[in-house]
Amino acid sequence: MSLKINQKSTLAVATIAVAIALTGCGTPTSEGAASAATSTTAARQTVSPQEAEAKRQADAAAKARQEAAAAEAARVQALEAAKKDPATYEQLSERDFALIAKNPGSATGRKVVVYGRVTQFDAATGTTQFLARTAPIAGDKYDYDQNTFVVGDTAALIANVVEDDLVTMYTEVLGSYTYDTQAGGSTTVPKLQVNIIEVTGSA
Repeated sequence: MSLKINQKSTLAVATIAVAIALTGCGTPTSEGAASAATSTTAARQTVSPQEAEAKRQADAAAKARQEAAAAEAARVQALEAAKKDPATYEQLSERDFALIAKNPGSATGRKVVVYGRVTQFDAATGTTQFLARTAPIAGDKYDYDQNTFVVGDTAALIANVVEDDLVTMYTEVLGSYTYDTQAGGSTTVPKLQVNIIEVTGSA
């Protein structure tokens, strides 16, 4: 009788063990372990309000810098486009031109149209600058009285210009320029940067 009781007890214990294994009440399942790992990772990724605000400010600052750079690039592009537009240059009266010739520094940055005759453009002047006699109104070659130093943005801009050419120039006033003369002295003249040049004839 005692033996039969022990056998039944053993069978009952085995049955309970199998049930526990099947229902997962014992060792955690792989799904449970994965869920726990995900929860731990999420907890580690949580940032403090201070860190979130610092990131927001950094992103806003980076965006502001990009917008400022884009605006500056657009401004420069617009200025460069305006240099190639004859309509953006002012026609001068003889008085206005005389005032610029008298004090070129006071007119720095003004965009003006001048007419002239190239008087020196050779190895001594170089490929990006020349001397000209200029005036605010187109006329005969003898009508250009003001000695002027003219510089080009690039050699290509004035590559086809030669001495004695009659020209129409769309320029920016850069101030004054002093250079040595062949007679051994020096002279100071207006300095213009030419952005558009048209050869209209030859003297």
